[in-house]
Amino acid sequence: MRWLDGCWELRDLNSRNGTFIDGRRLKPGERVAMTTGEVVAIGSAATGFALMDGGGPMPCARRPSSGAHRSAADHVLVLPCEERPIVTVYEDCAGRWVAEREERIDVVQDHDIIVVDGEPWVLELPTGLRATWEASAGLTLELVGLRLAASRDEEHVEVTVVHDGGTFQLSPRSYHYLLLVLARLFLEDTQASPAERGWVSRDALCQMLAVEPLKLNLDICRLRKQLGEAGVRGAAGIVARRPVTGQLRIGVSRVEVASL
Repeated sequence: MRWLDGCWELRDLNSRNGTFIDGRRLKPGERVAMTTGEVVAIGSAATGFALMDGGGPMPCARRPSSGAHRSAADHVLVLPCEERPIVTVYEDCAGRWVAEREERIDVVQDHDIIVVDGEPWVLELPTGLRATWEASAGLTLELVGLRLAASRDEEHVEVTVVHDGGTFQLSPRSYHYLLLVLARLFLEDTQASPAERGWVSRDALCQMLAVEPLKLNLDICRLRKQLGEAGVRGAAGIVARRPVTGQLRIGVSRVEVASL
């Protein structure tokens, strides 16, 4: 059973005892796209297995030494934990899985091993998720813009997501100030080319926000999670990071800033 072209596919591998879906025996080598609620049985087993959720698989990682297992939230996998986000694994706009650290970004694949705090983690990464997003009617990051409004003292920031079907506002959070700063840097950098516009070093951004690097990573993680929970797929790209320099910038080009 595997995830393929936006659905779970069951294939009979020429089994002698037979593979059944809702009581129908598959032909040897037959492939069937499953739907939620269908029951799979192997051979003469009296007990079948129902597909309870037809949604796509989530990326995850396991630590062989302890058996610890981490699953992604909204397709963003954070290691070793969300309270200490040292490595973030997500699918970029080109459909590649990448492992993002403070100092670099590496392209990774299913079953790759990455070391976090001296401990190896084995990645379990599905394929074709971005193609599934693009084929569906849901929102992707590339289709949205942002409208930010800040109070005079900048203690309160409102973030509104703008898309073709309308708008919706994110629940206020302190880390929205990070988004405000990145948006301003992007809008003020008018002389740069689109590829060079709005980039800022991690150290400079930490100084602007008056936070430590770990707090910055934590805020980025929380921002990505909030946007993903709001229904925007590919939300990890809301804060982009350059592979070599580690520079950061806002991940959308349609952005405006106003006052409350």
